[in-house]
Order: sequence, then C-alpha cells, then structure tokens
Amino acid sequence: MINHTPFYYVRHGQTDWNLNKRLQGNSDIALNDTGIAQAHAAKDKMQGMNITTICCSPLIRARKTADIINTVLNCPIIEIAELKECNFGEHEGTLGNTWIEGWLAGDEGSAPVGVEKYSDFVARATRAINQSLTQDGPVLIVAHGGVYIPANNTLAPQHQWSLPNAQPVLHTPPQSPQNHWTLKSF
Repeated sequence: MINHTPFYYVRHGQTDWNLNKRLQGNSDIALNDTGIAQAHAAKDKMQGMNITTICCSPLIRARKTADIINTVLNCPIIEIAELKECNFGEHEGTLGNTWIEGWLAGDEGSAPVGVEKYSDFVARATRAINQSLTQDGPVLIVAHGGVYIPANNTLAPQHQWSLPNAQPVLHTPPQSPQNHWTLKSF
C-alpha cells in the first residue's frame, strides 16, 4: 500500500534503448537528445510548482532528468536505490521478450532465470515510493516506467496506462476509502 500523501511522479526522458524497445532494467543508459528535450519540457511544466524534495533513481537517465527539472525547483535531490528499474539480468538490452506479459501478470514461472521476480519488484517499488514520501513534501519522484506499474496498479487501478517519458503526473489520495487516487497529467 502506498502512503496517503500527495506526490508528483515523472518517468525519465527517452533513451536510445527506449526508442528501440530494448529492455533497460538496471543498465545505466543515458538520455538521448529527445530525452534531454523531454526533460526540459517537463521542467517548463513544473516551473513554479511547490515541490520541496526530489527523490530519484540513481540510474543516470533518471538522475539527469531530475537534475534538469531541478534547475527551476531548486530543492534537494535524494537518490533512493530501490527506485531503480527492475533487474532483468542478462536480458537487459534485448528485444522481443514475449515472457514479459506473463511476468507482468504475476506468473513467477514465466520469467527467465536471473530476472527479478515480479512480486519482489512490486514490493521494492512500493517501499521506495513510501520511503520517498517520508521526505519533506510535496515530493517529486523521478524514476522509471517499470517502477510506475505497481504504483499505478495500487493507486489508480481504473487507469491502466503506461507513463510516457518525462510526463509529470500529480497523485492525490482519495478523500474516502471507497474512492481511488486522482491522477492529473501536466
């Protein structure tokens, strides 16, 4: 469960591996020119927002995105190791991984040896988001599309969508237990 605290989330800007649909995982792949431009566009959208802390993955694509956005926010950046993307082991950098659908559905046997178990990944991502939300807020989390999947499933199951690169989203907790979180893209 995600702590009931409003927060912003931005997936890192595009990399060449995103563009080519390669599994990135923990591979430390830099932003490409499009990704840098996307991070600057996110920065422009977030200028003037009352964000107190940025928590980010230590992988360079997330850190660079956070650094660019922070040129207008001017707040502390805290790297949280558990915000890293899923560890896909020797499958990082590969294309056409048909086992991914089963893995995303929670079929622990569908993933090849060396791939982080989906249940472990979800638990890690949830811990990382909650750790981020203990910081002075409002908090901006800059991380990965994969880290966002379990968050989205928990926060707003009615919105099953993948997060575009460098798209800021505000997450507001429900006002009552029977409601879902509210998501607002910028």
